[in-house]
Amino acid sequence: MAVQEIHSTGTEATYILRPNQSLNAGQVCLATCVICAALLGVTLYFSMQGAWMVIPFTGLEAIVLVTAVCLQCKWSGQQQVVEISETTVRTSKGVHSDKGVSFSRGWLKIALLDAPYSWHPKKLVIGSHGRYVEIGAFLEESEREKLASKLRTALQ
Repeated sequence: MAVQEIHSTGTEATYILRPNQSLNAGQVCLATCVICAALLGVTLYFSMQGAWMVIPFTGLEAIVLVTAVCLQCKWSGQQQVVEISETTVRTSKGVHSDKGVSFSRGWLKIALLDAPYSWHPKKLVIGSHGRYVEIGAFLEESEREKLASKLRTALQ
């Protein structure tokens, strides 16, 4: 599960939300190197056979692959933090982020909003007084539902 619950001094509960990751950074790098090595082997074979035009297209393919993997690694490194204290609930992007949104705990509403289309996932929003923040957009729908029930329980 991509939701980690921490109880510390100063806050009643802290929830750290991260996307699911099947591989760590080293494993992703190794897999990308193996694929690029296989591309290089195929390119060398066909260029030795006289099909030298394979070389630029393989280079382009390797550049696209590495770019896509880097963008995916950057996306999977994101996280959101929801801190529940005695009087406020604060959401931020990152553990040590100063930029965040705070809500009064007494007025806070937690809602799972239906999507406009049936194939879209529901949105988990928290907020009050017309100001809402979506949390856990990268979580699976079942994880969002569990998080909503945990937050409701923690706020009671």
